[in-house]
Amino acid sequence: MGSSVMAVRDMNHLQEVLDMVKKESKLLVLELMGSTNSAATCEFMRPILEDKIAPAFKGSAYFYKLDVDDHKFKGVKAKWKVQALPDFVMVKNDVRVNRLVTTDKDELMTTICNSL
Repeated sequence: MGSSVMAVRDMNHLQEVLDMVKKESKLLVLELMGSTNSAATCEFMRPILEDKIAPAFKGSAYFYKLDVDDHKFKGVKAKWKVQALPDFVMVKNDVRVNRLVTTDKDELMTTICNSL
């Protein structure tokens, strides 16, 4: 079985994802995570996000992760003013409707519910 949280491959793919969720009027939950900086907290969240949170919103939200430490995403941290990881950005209809830096499952679930 594949992951319920897909990885953004590059900036073009990110735009494709944003276009897709806009067309479908669905919520995008984008985890800005790090593979070098803040890797431990991001690794801590991975099974929680993949096994508990994403399946709970199947059909109403898409879940993607973007590694801000990857050279393909140079500039994303500054552009999106990322100060800590993991940083969850919720986008609906091309508008950022919520943002949350957390490792708390319940807080993230509540924020996603409020963003739908």
